[in-house]
Amino acid sequence: MPQQNGSPASGSVRHVGPGQDDGRDGENGAEETGDLDDRAHRSVRFPVDSQVVADPGGTRITSEGHPAFPRPRRRQWHPLRWLVISAIVAGVVYAVWHWGVPRIRYELDTVSTDDAFVSSHITYVSPRIEGLVTEILVDQDDRVEPGQLLVKLDREPFELAVAEAAASLDEARADVVRARALVRAQIARARSAYYRRKNAQETLRRQVATLHARFAALKARQSARWLAEVDQRRIENLVRRGSATQAELDERNNTLKVAVEQEREAQAAIQETRAQLGLAPDERDPLNIPRELENQQSTVQSAVSEIASSLAEIGIPFDPKDAAQAHAFQDFLRPEGNRSAGEGLEAVVEAAPAVQVARAAVARAERRLDDARMRLRWTEVRSEIAGYVQDRRVNPGSRVEPGQSLLSIRPSYVWIAANYKETQIHHIRIGMPVDIYVDAYPDRVFRGRVAGFSPGTGLSESLLPPENATGNYVKVTQRLPVRIELTEPNPDVTPLFAGLSVVPHVRIKERPTGPGAGERLHIFGRLRSPDVGGGPAGMRPGNRAAEDEESTRR
Repeated sequence: MPQQNGSPASGSVRHVGPGQDDGRDGENGAEETGDLDDRAHRSVRFPVDSQVVADPGGTRITSEGHPAFPRPRRRQWHPLRWLVISAIVAGVVYAVWHWGVPRIRYELDTVSTDDAFVSSHITYVSPRIEGLVTEILVDQDDRVEPGQLLVKLDREPFELAVAEAAASLDEARADVVRARALVRAQIARARSAYYRRKNAQETLRRQVATLHARFAALKARQSARWLAEVDQRRIENLVRRGSATQAELDERNNTLKVAVEQEREAQAAIQETRAQLGLAPDERDPLNIPRELENQQSTVQSAVSEIASSLAEIGIPFDPKDAAQAHAFQDFLRPEGNRSAGEGLEAVVEAAPAVQVARAAVARAERRLDDARMRLRWTEVRSEIAGYVQDRRVNPGSRVEPGQSLLSIRPSYVWIAANYKETQIHHIRIGMPVDIYVDAYPDRVFRGRVAGFSPGTGLSESLLPPENATGNYVKVTQRLPVRIELTEPNPDVTPLFAGLSVVPHVRIKERPTGPGAGERLHIFGRLRSPDVGGGPAGMRPGNRAAEDEESTRR
């Protein structure tokens, strides 16, 4: 600020010697004061509220200002300003104490990462059969439930297959009836042969009795012949002596001839009977008959062979030489009382090979009919799980093949795939609670727990893993995927969609709970219930692993 000429400047420095007066009435003093005023006009630009005086005793600040520059008045602070400043400072202290300190403690007690995303399974829906799409009942992003109809295929070819399989089943059942009838006919034929055998044996026994009777008649004829010979010789001697007539002798000769012819006739009858028994002529011992004649005779053997053949056709082995077996089959082939020929033989008929083959054909036809009906049901493609339709790829009129993806379904079940650094996982254990912050819902905190660790880092599972044994090596911190499951159902108001970015905070200071708590790897196998579909295939008996395990334990 410009100053007036000749005016002294406040804050000027005066050098005062010892024993000298600082008055300004002398000439030398005036000249010295004039010089100081000139320097003050050149050097001092702003007024000051004190004056520095240099003296041999030290430097001191005078309380008086320069006359040309009076001391400015200090500004008085209003009490309201002090109150506002105090309130701001108190608010800052309160915020730091109530939010800053807990936040710092929270960060020290948790392990977090921003490399985490919401993950979920995906089910690709495909047909089991080849066909033409006639109707699609769902669209992109639609909610579906287990068993809900999704796609319809043309039913006509499969309805014809069902009708054909049903006709084949009827034919197979008719074959079973025919096979049973044939088996009963074979049993009847075996019984007929059994009675022929029995009749033949009875005939043999009658013929043996006739042989014995004729042998007895032969003995009588031989006695009559011997008596006729004796009588003829006696009459012949009497005729020589003249005591008997020639007529008496002729009569005795005729009687002898008759006796001889009768003896020959008896011997011929015996040989005829032996021939009927199938025996060779034997004049010395006509009664020489084998002990097994009843079983070895040709008629008996023919009947036995027919019995064996008939029983073999129905699958029953028969050995006529086995006496116990022969008696058993004798009881089997002989009806008792008023029982008919086919009564009581159901077990034998059902066990016959022909009937079993026919029944197997019926079972095969039934399976073919079931298969045809199942393929007819497959023309309706239904959902096995609950979720949302994603990536629809089919339209009416499209021809699809088995295994072709028609659409995909994302289930409501999700989990968090958090990729923690390898320097962080030494704090984490299975079962630790997790706070999950989702970028899409900044006002909502989801709760979860650590469910497991991946067996390998993301780099080890990459398509082209690095070859660290070649070239220069630069260490890069690896990340290990950690699975975090929600401890509450996926809410409908704030649903977690697959792929959303999240920031999980694992509370490492709290005690792990739940299955596998405190471990890094599951050492007891499966720790959660199996994923089972709720559709037609999942609800079918035998398709549930839990039910199979329970039945196996029982």
